[in-house]
Amino acid sequence: MASNVEAPERWYLALLGFAEHFRTSSPPKIRLCVHCLQAVFQFKPPQRIEARTHLQLGSVLYHHTKNSELARSHLEKAWFISQQVPQFEDVKFEAASILSELFCQQNLVDSAKPLLRKAIQISQQTPYWHCRLLFQLAQLHTLEKDLVSACDLLGVGAEYARVVGSEYTRALFLLSKGMLLLMERKLGEVHPLLTLCGTIVENWQGNPIQKESLRVFFLVLQVTHYLDAGQVKSVKPCLKQLQQCIQTISTLHDDEILPSNPADLFHWLPKEHMCVLVYLVMPLLFL
Repeated sequence: MASNVEAPERWYLALLGFAEHFRTSSPPKIRLCVHCLQAVFQFKPPQRIEARTHLQLGSVLYHHTKNSELARSHLEKAWFISQQVPQFEDVKFEAASILSELFCQQNLVDSAKPLLRKAIQISQQTPYWHCRLLFQLAQLHTLEKDLVSACDLLGVGAEYARVVGSEYTRALFLLSKGMLLLMERKLGEVHPLLTLCGTIVENWQGNPIQKESLRVFFLVLQVTHYLDAGQVKSVKPCLKQLQQCIQTISTLHDDEILPSNPADLFHWLPKEHMCVLVYLVMPLLFL
């Protein structure tokens, strides 16, 4: 006879397999997927399975239905239970991230911000989630037109990325901050920041597509900065470099090797979007 330890795992995996089958069917059978996940609770599962199932239900309901209240209920339970389970970071912080998105969708920004702040506070030993949550809260402040708070958070993220040895993500934080400073027309602060970013981008040795994407981000900001500062003669060399970057990216192949540093698991734009970007900025060459 199977032990009590093995039994729950088998029924859980079976229900999970059915749920995933229904979710990925064409068209998706979301109602059946939800029924399979809800059936997990009939077995009175341990906390780890209970929290993960609440997260899965909340995510499915949030992304595939209009039942936002039920989605919120499951996500709140996932967030609450997962905080009581040791070493359960992915479930805990994914629940916080999706729940904050749902709060914003419901115009409950004052509920989203403290949730993200708490998640940021307790995620410092989990580099990927700490950086992702900082980006998310900075984006929320940006949408509220609170660019000062957003810039502060991006600065915190850049310093954290430096400490954990992720120059790639440090550059992403700094470039994002530079973009907001350009929006505020704080040109005096933009120049030294872009100078630092240029050095970081050129010195970073890593995934070629990630490196070129950083260079594209940097050059787009550099072009914008020169135009804002009235330095039109400096624009064309940057645009030519930008064109070369896009051409280089189009010849590179994505590899499936994940970065060794979890803080590096970010992309600025998919390479297909960057190739479209060149068509938006290249007409400036002929001005």
